[in-house]
Amino acid sequence: MKIVRGMANTYHSILENTQYPVYLHVLIDPNSKMRTSRTLRKVARTFRRRLNVTYYDVNDMAEQNRAAISLIRKYFFSKDVGRYNDDIFFLTEVFHDAFPKRLRKVIFIDVDLKFLSDIRLLHQEFAKFESENVIGIAPDLQPQYRMDFAKYRNEHPGTSVGSSRPGKQGFNTGVVLFDLDRMRNSSLYNSLLNDTALENLCKKYQFDGYLGHQDFYTLTGMEYPELYYKLDCTWNRQLDVGWRNEVGKELFDKYHQCEGKIHVMHANGDALLKDANV
Repeated sequence: MKIVRGMANTYHSILENTQYPVYLHVLIDPNSKMRTSRTLRKVARTFRRRLNVTYYDVNDMAEQNRAAISLIRKYFFSKDVGRYNDDIFFLTEVFHDAFPKRLRKVIFIDVDLKFLSDIRLLHQEFAKFESENVIGIAPDLQPQYRMDFAKYRNEHPGTSVGSSRPGKQGFNTGVVLFDLDRMRNSSLYNSLLNDTALENLCKKYQFDGYLGHQDFYTLTGMEYPELYYKLDCTWNRQLDVGWRNEVGKELFDKYHQCEGKIHVMHANGDALLKDANV
């Protein structure tokens, strides 16, 4: 129910800020479909809007892509951290194969978001992709990857890997722009969905991932930054401050700062949107 309520609130905030048609693609388990459908229809009726939605059985989708999921899980689930054991956290890397070919671009969002701006403006970010970009993704606003790359950083003094420099502090998957056509056509991107390639990258950066797809994008982004369009943090303004006590306020703030008009607030780490101080 917590997830369904979060989804309803996120969808409500999207419709509240746009007059353009919104088409949902919901990955769901069959037992939740009826409740979810009822909840989404209720939100749409609130705005007198039509509910445009396609449901996908996430279990079927996972089974059809089991080999890829097993590969990603092998390298990016080194310890069990609860909900990150779900297949969805190892599936987005192959959305270009999993979704129908008629889908060319999708905006992937968590269900703990609050939109403050028109989602159409977010979709327009696709037009800003450079020629080699296949995915648009915002930075992780905590020093998570400073710690995860600690071994590599210690052996490579002065490296930018895991630093607070733009593009080097790691990514957060609360909001992701997937250009599915580009993913399908990128030989570089698809070459990374390979056991040997991932093993070599993990060894090079001494990386033991446990956050699934977020770790995959972060690690490959360190080696091949050209694959990723750097979505501004204002489109994924994370509110979690869990690392502040671990590393101290001064270091934490270097990662957590996000200047500009906030478009999307992300209540990650069970942060409360109503208490947001951004």
